[in-house]
Amino acid sequence: MTNYYRLLLGAFVALICPACESFLEEEVYTEYDPSKLLQTEEGINSVLVSAYGELQFKGNIREFNHTFAEFPTDIALESGGGFEREAILFVNFQWDDSHAFFSNSWSKMYRAIRNANSLLDNASAVTAIPEQRLAELIGEARFIRAAAYFHLYDLFGPVPLITTTETLDMEPRRPTEEAFAEFVTTELREAANVLPPIQDLKGKATKGAALAYLCKFLLNTKQWEQVVDVTEEIISLNRYALFPTIEELFTVDNENNSEFIFVHPYLPLSGNGNTYMAHAFPPNYPVLPNWENYGAQYRSYTSFVKSFHPDDRRGLMFVNEYTDTQGKQVLLLEDGAGKPLDNARSFKFVPDPAAIAAFHGNDCPIIRYADILLSRAEALNELNGPDGEPLDLLNQIRERAGVPLLTLDDLPTEEAFRDHLLQERAWEFFSEGLRRQDLVRHGKLIELARQRGKQAMPHHVRYPIPRRELEANSNLIQNEGYE
Repeated sequence: MTNYYRLLLGAFVALICPACESFLEEEVYTEYDPSKLLQTEEGINSVLVSAYGELQFKGNIREFNHTFAEFPTDIALESGGGFEREAILFVNFQWDDSHAFFSNSWSKMYRAIRNANSLLDNASAVTAIPEQRLAELIGEARFIRAAAYFHLYDLFGPVPLITTTETLDMEPRRPTEEAFAEFVTTELREAANVLPPIQDLKGKATKGAALAYLCKFLLNTKQWEQVVDVTEEIISLNRYALFPTIEELFTVDNENNSEFIFVHPYLPLSGNGNTYMAHAFPPNYPVLPNWENYGAQYRSYTSFVKSFHPDDRRGLMFVNEYTDTQGKQVLLLEDGAGKPLDNARSFKFVPDPAAIAAFHGNDCPIIRYADILLSRAEALNELNGPDGEPLDLLNQIRERAGVPLLTLDDLPTEEAFRDHLLQERAWEFFSEGLRRQDLVRHGKLIELARQRGKQAMPHHVRYPIPRRELEANSNLIQNEGYE
């Protein structure tokens, strides 16, 4: 039997040996030749589209805008469905570095960076595109890269700065806060200098979008004088204005407005839709036949909903009670005895009549003009106190909302204005993914969480570097408190 197997092996070797005289020449279809593809605007745009696709929150909107940004805060929570086992970790400050949401988000942003770097690495060799147009395309790539680093910083703090696809450093280190800030601000400034004021498609970078990202990065790093300068630039563009009716701003019909500076566009298509409303519909809510109602429920705290002024039009965006499909009246804000139910629903993204199942067409604003005005008000107050322009800017937002305007008697000090502004931002930007970063900037995230009975610790102001990345890069240092 042994000799029989030896004969079979010999025959097999004899058959394959002729094929071993040279290597197989494989034609690769999954990679592109930058020297050829990036010689045309069509080729460059194909790389940019891929980079924009990674930068946008499609497929990850519930992580970026809600799980990370609102569930650890005082305005929103989640329960129900299979998603509850993930969301509850963020509601209760129980996450750790092994959670897939962290590694997925890290990878998504770094893919956007990689795609942008690919274009930037080869831009100097492009000869077939007019110089000014090429500069605009390069500006888009720099914007995407800087915006991706903005979102990574918001979650993790300074992360490795990878600026080329040709690096041989497979284990890059985290930069200092100063070096990271200098890189992001320089990139956004350079992008703003060459980007056009208008683009042919929603979701593409413009001069205003680059300046708006720069404003928000400067705001969150408390560079007050620079915030004042950049907001003045944005206002001077004369391209943006507050939409007159806040409760109608987020409808599909009104999404092409002058308040949205930069959006992630959505369509009512599977994989390309905004799934927020499928999470917001309460059980047995009378939805249209083409809508879907998830078991995983996004809810608002009763204390937050009740904090709105009775005349505040922004409060009209909540559903506090409804008649379900069985004809039963359901209370969401409080029960009959006045006990808080923490179950009101934000309908800020007004349901899209043309939605397909869970996928609605409402664009997701990343930065809108109201944010720029309130950012300027915050910076001016930190520099000079509330008198004058800070109050005027704040009252522009309040006037649109239909609530009484405030005077210096109401907010006489820098501290009083600061505290009110934080609350005003909650009323203005709920369900838009800004609350956590606002609370972190104001030093309130941990304090308010503990008031809700959460075991929040000081290090929770940042999320942990994903364990998978630490295991792959021995030079990465974990954020303090997660070691």
